[in-house]
Amino acid sequence: MVDQYDAAKVDFLRETREKIIRQLAVHHDQKKILSFLNKVGIVNIDDHEKVVHIWVPNEFVLTQVKKFFAKPIKDAVNEAYNPQYTIKFVIYAPFSNGSNLLIDLKKVLNVKEAKQQEAMQVKNGLKSELSDYFGILFDPKFRFDTFIVGAHNNIAFSAAKAVAEHPGEAYNPLFLYGNVGLGKTHLMQAIGNEIMSKDGKVVVYLPASKLIEEIVTALRANKLNNLVKKFDEVDALLIDDIQFLADKDKTQEIFHNIFNDFQMKKKQIILSSDRPPKELLHIEPRLKSRFALGLVADIQAPDFETRIAILQSKLQGKDEDMDFSFLELIAKHVKDNVRELEWALNILLTRKAVQHAELTIDDVYACLKTLGYAVVDEIGNKEMAVKSNTKSQQHFSHLVEMVAQYYNLSVNDLKSESRKKEISNARQILMLIAKRNFGRTLEKIGDYFGGKGHAAVIYAINNIEKKCKTDQDIIRKWDPINSLILLCSNRYYQQLWDTFLELMTVH
Repeated sequence: MVDQYDAAKVDFLRETREKIIRQLAVHHDQKKILSFLNKVGIVNIDDHEKVVHIWVPNEFVLTQVKKFFAKPIKDAVNEAYNPQYTIKFVIYAPFSNGSNLLIDLKKVLNVKEAKQQEAMQVKNGLKSELSDYFGILFDPKFRFDTFIVGAHNNIAFSAAKAVAEHPGEAYNPLFLYGNVGLGKTHLMQAIGNEIMSKDGKVVVYLPASKLIEEIVTALRANKLNNLVKKFDEVDALLIDDIQFLADKDKTQEIFHNIFNDFQMKKKQIILSSDRPPKELLHIEPRLKSRFALGLVADIQAPDFETRIAILQSKLQGKDEDMDFSFLELIAKHVKDNVRELEWALNILLTRKAVQHAELTIDDVYACLKTLGYAVVDEIGNKEMAVKSNTKSQQHFSHLVEMVAQYYNLSVNDLKSESRKKEISNARQILMLIAKRNFGRTLEKIGDYFGGKGHAAVIYAINNIEKKCKTDQDIIRKWDPINSLILLCSNRYYQQLWDTFLELMTVH
């Protein structure tokens, strides 16, 4: 389509883009305009739909332009072209290699050639070249003002704010830990967004799996020095799910050196995990001790009132409203995962849009069923439905706790490397139950029990299955444990433990 434009249309689109750029320059930094919009152009103006089509060369540039310039560009279009027009971003690959629709922004903005050092600062600070960028993009929706604070996360939130205000000085490193879906990633990205917005520092966010990938790729290509130089340009480094460095000895060694370099230069490090540093398995002791040098802060599950506030905040962010009684019902069932609260809202809002009708209580129940929660019409008692909803992960954890108590062991014993008969038998029984009754994958079972490998889990399950047929001690203890599986979802009732003890006594 673009190749078919005549000279008049090309000139018109170039002139319109020039007017919009000049309008942007009135309120925005010229360096940012040059960095983000140099290969962004107007490829079409639809007068019928009243839309100005803004095309970008690739997904990376699209994300960055939307993050920093979506509203400013729309305002500039309204000011410089037509107040009734909106904008639409579309990827147009030819802009990567230049196009006659592009213009010389330096000439338009009357920018003189910057000194080499200044140009390098712009490059390092904004990471405008995709080939040099090796982190995960920050999501602008993750901000401190969209994070709901309660007693369960107040310390972590306050620490994150302090780090964002004084990176490298307040708490270094900052180590956040908690279960899945409670807001660790939100806080980490909020820190990154805050630091970048006010200080112009280079901030890189990497899931541990991405860090491992970067190091492995560098080692294979014999370019580890190049990767280390990239880290030299970084002012704040955020590593998510640091527990996945377990058993990655070479990666741990390299990261240990990077960590020490950051601390020596007073550059900020933020880490997250599903457990505190001292409980990390198969991580070098020298790393674990360094992780705890700054501040270790946990994020717990929110209470009922906070869950309501989270739901209301999510609705506000979507410009939607919902009956308060529906929010109460969701909050009573979804207790342990903030992410699932948002999933529930998304499901309900989708149902509302598809049905073209207001939501009903039946829609809420259907939504909860979709997420795997027991609801009143299945159990017959509302209080029981609410109390029994702890989900498979919690059910299994409770079972582990009770089996450990029966064997006079601790949960840490069951997750350890010990090969004592009582510990080994109990661990293998629970591995079999995890696979047979809770549908866990071998990988998840191994991770739960101390990061054991795939082969070790298979051996344990096969071994205990044989013992269940021949070992009288195992046979004697198997039935009551199996019975407990049926009861563990109702662990909130006092008689559960009494029932379990009775079963054990009988056997």
